Amino acid sequence: MKERCETVTEAWIACLGEPLALVAAADLDAPAPAMHAGGAEANVAAGTAVLGTPTAFLSRVGGDAEGRRIVEHLRAHGVLTDGIEVDGSGFTGRYAKTEGVDADGEPATASTYRRAGSAAAAMGPDFLTRPAVAAALDTARIVHTSGITPALSPSCAALTRALLRDRTGITGTVTFDVNWREQLWPDGDPSLVIELARCADVVLVGSDEAERVLGTGSPSEVRALLPEPRTVVVKDGAVRAIAVDRAGAQITVPALSVDVIEPVGAGDSFAAGFLHGLAHDEDMRTCLRRGHAGAAATLTVRADFATLPPEAMTALLTCDDDAWSAAHIGPDGIRVGGADFPPPRESGAP
Repeated sequence: MKERCETVTEAWIACLGEPLALVAAADLDAPAPAMHAGGAEANVAAGTAVLGTPTAFLSRVGGDAEGRRIVEHLRAHGVLTDGIEVDGSGFTGRYAKTEGVDADGEPATASTYRRAGSAAAAMGPDFLTRPAVAAALDTARIVHTSGITPALSPSCAALTRALLRDRTGITGTVTFDVNWREQLWPDGDPSLVIELARCADVVLVGSDEAERVLGTGSPSEVRALLPEPRTVVVKDGAVRAIAVDRAGAQITVPALSVDVIEPVGAGDSFAAGFLHGLAHDEDMRTCLRRGHAGAAATLTVRADFATLPPEAMTALLTCDDDAWSAAHIGPDGIRVGGADFPPPRESGAP
């Protein structure tokens, strides 16, 4: 049996993907675990909605406690949820995070999933014709998804092709975050993700992901391998983000100085900030600053995203390049241009 979650109003951004329940590693198979809501596209949807952009999330969840709490979480953050279908006989995917350090001694997190056969994995091209889904796709200025969704199942791969290549029901800009996850592509073949990226209007990719998927992290070389999109944004971790247009012109914004607590979710927060700016027709430099600010906030917490105080965001968006380069974001506070602001605010469970 299926049901709808609420009546949708017009969204500026529509995000499509699988939401996940974040649980403790010992609770991956527990009947009723404590949880937070997560999942890449769901994090982006919550992030853009919190920033004030009307956002719809399009997906399926199981008829379980995790599915109900994810919908509640998204609603609590202002996300429009009529495009979420509840499958009473299905289950909602879960994941767990294990913290550690990488080879350089920097904080690193490994994730373990229980998602095969989830309600979201049953999505196919016909999902795009559901009335609430079709309405959101038709009115959205931006439709966003990532390279995670086509890896969930053959039907999700067909769905993502219909979304990006065929533009089924879409009138606005299509954005695609590569979000390469080796564990979801056991054969290591990135050809489908490359195909989908070439169909998008705007592509977001980390330089490390670009190395694995395209064989290079160089922004100009990535741009040459993805000639079709209007803009390709290459995120070089804690160094910078570079937007490259079709003519090869680059806009570079350095990353902010951050005290990193946990890295998971920073990419989604970058996407949320960037898309918020894009939806409001802000210039590319401002969009990149918004992305860095969102990522910096999330790096200082253990949840999958966090937000900056509005006054701190305003200071970051309006300061000159020197003040931007000297700014610092930490779990105890924010400093921009000689002014101090409260720390980022974590988004937790509903």
